Amino acid sequence: MLGYLETFSYSFIIAVALWPFLSVVLTLPILALMYHRHHRLRIKSVLTAYICVLYALGLAAFTLYPMPDDPASYCLTHSLKPQLHVMRFLHDISTDGKIAVLQLLFNVLLFMPLGFALKRWARWSAVLVLPAGFVASAFIEVSQLTGVWGVYPCAYRQFDVDDLITNTLGAVLGCLVAWTYGLVFPSENSIDPHEVNMRPGLLHRVVALVIDLIFVWVCDFALTFGFIAWFHHIATPTLDGRFMLLGHTFAAGVFDVVARLGSVLAFFVFELLIPVLCHGQTLGAMFTHMNVEMRVRQGGRRALFYLLRWLMLFAATQLFVTPWARVGVVVVLILCVFYVVARRMPYDFV
Repeated sequence: MLGYLETFSYSFIIAVALWPFLSVVLTLPILALMYHRHHRLRIKSVLTAYICVLYALGLAAFTLYPMPDDPASYCLTHSLKPQLHVMRFLHDISTDGKIAVLQLLFNVLLFMPLGFALKRWARWSAVLVLPAGFVASAFIEVSQLTGVWGVYPCAYRQFDVDDLITNTLGAVLGCLVAWTYGLVFPSENSIDPHEVNMRPGLLHRVVALVIDLIFVWVCDFALTFGFIAWFHHIATPTLDGRFMLLGHTFAAGVFDVVARLGSVLAFFVFELLIPVLCHGQTLGAMFTHMNVEMRVRQGGRRALFYLLRWLMLFAATQLFVTPWARVGVVVVLILCVFYVVARRMPYDFV
């Protein structure tokens, strides 16, 4: 085993180190869907979503990764033929004993969480879990056989038809465990689909804001790209790298200014204009069933609330902008600490 691992670089160690953090990022879309369905989340629901993503990434990573560092050398000295003899594991058990048994059990246990998750949380029936387990296992095995669909020039792990059987069995057993668990701990009933959370927690706010930021970034990119294309079409380039338009000279830095203005405009639309017109709901808030106002405000107080909220959130999002990243980090830390202490954001007190 150690000799096998020595063929791989520190990239595997880095991947393992980043694994839990990448799972946090990929958990956000699931949390958004859970907020959309249940409107609120408990700690156990958040942990459940995180564990599911952690498992899915781990399943893919530890069955397809790491790849040997030197493809030419590895493929020259290794030739992994597919194992196509059904029930070959019976022979392996008789010859290899405990090692073969442990490998068999590992292949079964590896897919039990998949069957459990599909049955318990995705609410799939056993009729769907069985083929889903088989398809997932087949995808992994074929990926190994083809060097992840040609990414690697040769097969660096063996395709084993018995893995299809044991993995699928694991998914079915996981489904059975989920069914038994559901008899003891029934799933909670969904709440009123029209209910809006007027006192969202910090996580709820973050998930809604991330959804809004996706729209902001898409619109910002579209505006900036559209302007650059239009400008290049009508402006006349000069020999010194500038552009002439309507008798005025523009440096290439004008594109940076336009990109900045585009982000401000997009953030203004999605984080100020839309919630003002939609009674306290941004697009992210609509999807996750929350309200950013928390209580009714009128006149100048409502205007001040939205102005402070827009300024603070805009400053917080500057952590993604290189010149102002430190400012964004400081604002994010201040807002998080303030919320932990006061259970509200500063603008909520207006």
